[in-house]
Parts: sequence; C-alpha cells; structure tokens
Amino acid sequence: MDLPQPPQDTELRNIIDKLAQFVARNGPEFEQMTKNKQKAEQTQLKQDMMQSSQPPQQNSWIAPTPNNNSLNSDIEQLNQQIETLQEQIKQSEQNLQAQHAVLLQQQQVQMETIIFEKESAELRNDAEECTVALDELDQILQPIIDSCTKDSIQAGKSWILQHVTNKNQAFVIARYLLQKAMEPGASFPRRLHVIYLVNDVLHHCARKSATDLKNALESVAVAMFCGAASCASDDQRLKLDKLLQLWESKANYLAPATVDALRKPQESLQQYVTQQINKYGGEFARVTQATFEGYRVQHQAFVCHATQQIHDMEQRRTALEEQQQQQIQQQQQQQQLQQQLQQQQQQQQIQQQQQITPPQTQPQISQPPPQIPPPINPSVPPPQFTQPPPGFFPPPGIFPDFSKPPPGFPVVQEAAVPEELMPTVPYYELPAGLMVPLIKLEDTAFKSLDPSLIRLPPPAPPSERLLAAVEAFYAPPSHERPRDSEGWEKLGLYEYYKAKNAAKKEKEEQINAGIREKSRSPSPIHMVVEKSPSPPKRRYTSRSPTPPRRSRSRSPKRRRSKSSRSKRTRSRSPKSRSPSPLISTPVAIAPLPIQEQLDPSNKGHQMLKRMGWGGSGLGAHEQGIDAPISGGDVRDRQDQFKGVGCSLNDPYENFRKNKGAAFITRMKARAEERAQESM
Repeated sequence: MDLPQPPQDTELRNIIDKLAQFVARNGPEFEQMTKNKQKAEQTQLKQDMMQSSQPPQQNSWIAPTPNNNSLNSDIEQLNQQIETLQEQIKQSEQNLQAQHAVLLQQQQVQMETIIFEKESAELRNDAEECTVALDELDQILQPIIDSCTKDSIQAGKSWILQHVTNKNQAFVIARYLLQKAMEPGASFPRRLHVIYLVNDVLHHCARKSATDLKNALESVAVAMFCGAASCASDDQRLKLDKLLQLWESKANYLAPATVDALRKPQESLQQYVTQQINKYGGEFARVTQATFEGYRVQHQAFVCHATQQIHDMEQRRTALEEQQQQQIQQQQQQQQLQQQLQQQQQQQQIQQQQQITPPQTQPQISQPPPQIPPPINPSVPPPQFTQPPPGFFPPPGIFPDFSKPPPGFPVVQEAAVPEELMPTVPYYELPAGLMVPLIKLEDTAFKSLDPSLIRLPPPAPPSERLLAAVEAFYAPPSHERPRDSEGWEKLGLYEYYKAKNAAKKEKEEQINAGIREKSRSPSPIHMVVEKSPSPPKRRYTSRSPTPPRRSRSRSPKRRRSKSSRSKRTRSRSPKSRSPSPLISTPVAIAPLPIQEQLDPSNKGHQMLKRMGWGGSGLGAHEQGIDAPISGGDVRDRQDQFKGVGCSLNDPYENFRKNKGAAFITRMKARAEERAQESM
C-alpha cells in the first residue's frame, strides 16, 4: 500500500504543515476543533452563495452558525482536564502527608537504636572514669536475667554493694541496670528480673541507710518500671502491681513523688521518651527534615507545573466562552433581522392586496366584509373550512391513531403498572422468600399454598431498607442487637408476631361478632404411634390339621425377620388408630404380610413342649419372648456370651466399660513410659 503523496500546491502544503505542528503541540482534541471550524466555515460559505443567488423576496431566513455544539464540547473537555489536574494536586498533597507519616514512624524506630547507642557510649566513658567494670557486672547480671534465682539475686546485690564506694559509681551502675532493662526488643521477664534485683538493693539501702545508692536507683526506677508495664500482659501486670503495693507499703523505699509517677506508667514513660529524644534526637531530626524537604520541593514543583497548565486552560476556556457569546449575539441579531424581513414582506403583501382590490362605494352581499382581506388570487376558489384539511384523515383502510392527543395538547403519561413476572422454573427451585406474600397475617393454621400464585418481584434497585437489613444481618452482635445461643437475633421477630397476634385477635372478634364466617380448617392428620406392649399370653397347640403355608424360596432367617415385622405391626393399640375415611373410589389394597408362628413341625417347638413349655413366652413364668429370634448380631467380646433378650445399651454398663477402657489405656501408657525411661 503506497502512502499518499503531498499536494503540489506550495501554499496548501504549508497550511498542512502548520496544522500538523499545531496539533502535535496542543493535542488531538484541537485537531477535531479545527476540523469542526473549517466544516462550519464551508457550510456558511455555501449558504451565503445560495442566498446571494436567490431573489430578495426569499431571503427571509438566515441560517445560524452551527458552532455552538463544538464549542460546548471543547469547553467540557477543558473543564474535565482542569478537574483532573486539581485532583492530581490533591493526591500529591495526600502523598506528601503520607511520606511525612512514614518518615516519623521510621524516625521513631531508628531513634530508639540511636539513643541506645549514644547512651551506651556515654555510659562506657563514665564507667572508665569511675573505674567500674561493666563487663564483670554484665557477667553477674546474666544469670539473673536467665533464671532469677535467689542465689543469683544475692550474688548481684553483693557485687553492687562491694563496688559502690561513691556517688558517681552508684549512678553509673544504676544507669547500666536501666540500659539492660530498656534495651530495644527486651522481653518482659528480662525487665522484671532486673527490677527484682533493684528491689533487693533498695531493701538493703533502706535498712543500712545507703543514701547515694538509694537515690541513684530511685532515679531509674520509674523508667524501668514503666517500660516493663508497656509490654506486659494482663497476667504479667499482676506481678508489677504486687511489687508496686510493696513499695507503697514501705515508706522508706521510694519518695512519694516517685510512687505517684509509678501509678501512671503511660504518662511517665512518655515523659522519659520525650527527654531522651530532646537530648539525643536533634541530629536525626535534621536528617529526617532534610528528606522531607526534598519531598516537599518535588511536590511544590509539580503543583507549580499543574497550576500553570490550569491557568492556560482557563484562559482558553475564557476565549471559547467569549467566542460562544459572540455567536449567540450573532444568532440573536440574525433572528431580529429575520423578523424585520418577515414584517417587511407582510407589509408588502398587504400593500399589493390593497392595490389589486377596486374601490367600492356600496356594500355588496357577494363580497366578503371589509374586515377580512380578499384572497390574493381571485381566480383561486376560497378554502372550504367545513371540511377537514388535507392529510387530516389517513389513507383508506388505515384507522387514525387515537392513542395520542391532538396537536397542541400535552401528552398524558399513564401511571406505571408493575408487571407481574411469571416464574419460568418450578416452584421448588425458587427462593423461599417468594412464599411470604401468599401467607396472610390472619392465617394461623396450616393451609397449603397454590404454586401458580407465586410471582417474581419487579426488577428494581435495592432500597435503603433492604441495604440496612443486609448490613444488620451481617453485622456482629452488639449490645443493641444481642444474639441467642444459636446465633439468632433476640426479639428479631417481635414486630412480626405482634402484628400476627393482633390480626388473629381481630379475626376472632369478627367471627364472634358474626361479621365473617369461620374458615374451614382441614381435618387433622392423626399420626400412628407404634407401641410395643408386652404381648398377652397365648398358647399354640397342634390342633389345626392344616399346617401354615411355607415358601420354599425363602430362607429361615427371612421367615423369622418377617414374623418379627408382622408381630410389630400387630402390636398397635386400637386407641391410637385414626378413623378410616369413606372410600368412594376403588383402591388397590396391598396383601397383608403372612404371620408366621412356631408350629409343631419346628424342632425347637417340639423340644420345648417336651420340657413343659406352654406355647407362650420363654422362662418359668412364660415372661420371655415368644417370637423366633432374628439373625445374630455382631457383639463386643465382653458381651458375646450374654443371654438372649439382655439389653446391650444399658447406660450404666456403657459408662463402666468406658471408665475401664480409659484406665487400661492410662496404665498401658504409663508402662510404656517406664519402659522407655529404663532403657
């Protein structure tokens, strides 16, 4: 595919090059703007040429310039660009604030490390000046930090009392203990063990009146105690509370001001951290401020650039708005000129009519009154106003559209009737909530619903009530909305049952007053309750000459299970049977199961008869079972030798078995542990 060649005309080529540079510098939207302007100019030029070629009587309408739409679109684009730049400026300000917050967090984390390092360096220098062996003290403190036994506490206290000979040494050792307790990342047990050592030394100072050492330890006790409280759990805080109660009871341990500070751990710790930052954090704050200033300079540069773009766009928008106003004024002037031309034409027509009409001295009946001007052309017959104008009725065979109002009348908007949406799937695949409109408030007894009455709700956006209900459903339980043990909201259906009871009461009152008839409720369904009372004593003799029928295709086990099932079906009490309804149509009745009993041909029956059995239940008093035993069931090893009819689901026996099995399991586990220890 060959590329199009540039035009031969030099002037046209220069115009195209300038337009391309203008579009590349200002964006593609200005290309569309230029095209719209050129198209409008060409259209205006054509209209001017057409108007100049027409006679002066037909120049009664001047076309307005169609540049309003393009100008409106350009102004909207500029407004969108201005809003985008303003939004970017807001985002840049938010990013600057977020960077400042991140720097402060980093400063807080790094500040602790820097303060700890500088404090350690100063402490080393002071220890060298006071001849305090911090390495030896560290070795003494390590067993206290690890295990905190009574011997390790005693050893640490002895070392401190031996090496403290003046005030400076006491403060150096107290600061080192504070550093061990406030080290970044130190656990609560480590801090607590150091506090226990300080407590023992304070007890010795109060008893021996060692003022210098007591003052030194009191200066670090608040920070040490509050630092441990900041990382303690609820159970660990009990230990600190117990220690604080001890210090409060001993008036000679700490000063009252120190005890008051210990009662406010958060405020005291914040005060200590502020002092440390003011003392050591000046250099780090300068570095952080320099980084933040770099971010601020970038933000200000972007804001200046965006502001300049917004200013340029506002100027262009102002120019376009002025151009739009000029076009509107031109359109108004054209409309005024059009009205003037129309008035002139009307005046000319009236003058022509007056010139054509001859003067009349006497009124004639055949002529119209003087108030109504005669037609322009007398040869044309006057219009017949008794008939409808042409085009009023449609062509033959097509009725007019009477659904719309006549011309000049407003269109009547009919009220929107909600459509009833029929479901396209079976009712059992629809949501259960669609059944709710079919159930009336006054319905209290069961009444089957008609699936054909189920309708889908019309499509509509979710209402505020529905959204609030969904939020309340997924909201966690609160004091205003408590839940029961199963997770349902308490009194959630209170309003429903309140309205239900009111409707039920109103219905009963109307029935009692005779306003409405009592609805026919369906006959209750009586559930057949199976009971298995002890069967009466029956004696089976071998008097019947015809033995019962036998099925050779059935095994004895099936016969026995069949007889047991038939026995259970015969054990229903006649009181619990529901009355049989009248059958008006023939119903196929299933054959009754054949009742199988022990007959004289059974070997077991014969043996029992020889032993004196009367034909009823087993046992001396015939109190046992009288039906054949069903197939053997799988029993536990301990229950396999129990007799027939013995209950295997005795709760006391099951409890004894479980306890015995648990005891045996524990004994086996203990024996295995002893065997492993002996190995």
